[in-house]
Amino acid sequence: MTRALSISATAAACLVSVSCLNLEDPAPSTQTQLVVHAVLDVESDLQQVLVFRARTGAQDTTTVDVADDQPVSGARVTVTGPDGTTMTAVETICDTSFSPRPGYYAIVPSRAGVVLQQGATYSLHVRTPSGEEVSGTTTIPRTRLGFTIVPPKTFRRLVDTLRLTWPRASGAGSYEVIIRSPRTGEYRTFADTSITIPGTQLTVAGDPVFPRGRPVEVLVSAVDMNYYDYYRAQSDPFAGAAPSHLVGAIGVFGAVVPLLLTELQVQ
Repeated sequence: MTRALSISATAAACLVSVSCLNLEDPAPSTQTQLVVHAVLDVESDLQQVLVFRARTGAQDTTTVDVADDQPVSGARVTVTGPDGTTMTAVETICDTSFSPRPGYYAIVPSRAGVVLQQGATYSLHVRTPSGEEVSGTTTIPRTRLGFTIVPPKTFRRLVDTLRLTWPRASGAGSYEVIIRSPRTGEYRTFADTSITIPGTQLTVAGDPVFPRGRPVEVLVSAVDMNYYDYYRAQSDPFAGAAPSHLVGAIGVFGAVVPLLLTELQVQ
């Protein structure tokens, strides 16, 4: 699910901007918009919350890359469980996997003695240094079976078809299928409780979903309605603007439960 922050500017770029500005018909200013991204994953002990401000006043839901946006530092970010236990996020992540980045907040439930529970409802609260308040809730889907890891198998791209089925999860808004390849990145789509993808399937950019010569990872997860409503634009460009279930910001506070993981050796 995951992202870098970079801000670059040069004097030459500024000069070009000024020289191209039409002073007779200036573009109208657009108010910035507070954006929050948070997704609870029951299979991870590291939960991340992104808090930033979209400079254009709009947010592209097909990515959580906030390179063009302004991170919000110094916010108080908490997630509260059904028993009232509150987990407070820290802005700096200090381990070998993550480097400190402004606007990125980390919650480690085990440090608060918490184990995220399927079927439980959690509340998010964000307060920015300027006093803005953001809130939202999510209910984690509940599965009858645990996380299943299917042994790797050979997949012949030109003749084989990926066929997967999985059990229905209570409270799931939909099921996300992610196909990851080191060569072409991630292909994402949503389905009900089964999916069929031909080996010759291409991404929107025209790249093979199953590139030859590299292992391909397939992950199926149950997602709540908040997540589905917000991220379905990734796989459906005609879905329209993503609704936000947050109060005080646009964005998402959702939940995922990984159901099935397998690897294909593509030939």
